[in-house]
Amino acid sequence: MTGEKFWTIEDGRRIATPLLMVICLVALTDVIFAVDLIPAIFAITTDPFIVLTSKVFAILGLRAMYFLLAAVAAKFHLLNYGLAVILVFIGTKMCLVDIY
Repeated sequence: MTGEKFWTIEDGRRIATPLLMVICLVALTDVIFAVDLIPAIFAITTDPFIVLTSKVFAILGLRAMYFLLAAVAAKFHLLNYGLAVILVFIGTKMCLVDIY
C-alpha cells in the first residue's frame, strides 16, 4: 500500500501510484469545466483580459471553493432560484445581442 504518496519504488523502479492519477484527473476536470464556461463569459464581456483572468481564477479556485462550500450547502436553500435567474438573464442577453 502506498498511502498518501504520488510515487513509489517497486523492484528498483519509480512508478506512479493511483493517487497521482486521481490528482491529474481532478485537475483535468477543473480545466475542462473552465474551458466549457468560456461562452458564458463572452455573454457578459468581450474584453480578453477579463475572459482570461476569469478562467485562470476558475481553474485555481473551483476545487478549493467546492470543499469550502460543501459543508454549508444546506444553508443555501435559495441557491437554485438565484442560479436560475442568472442563467435566464445571460441566456436572454445572448439571444438579444444581435437585436439590440
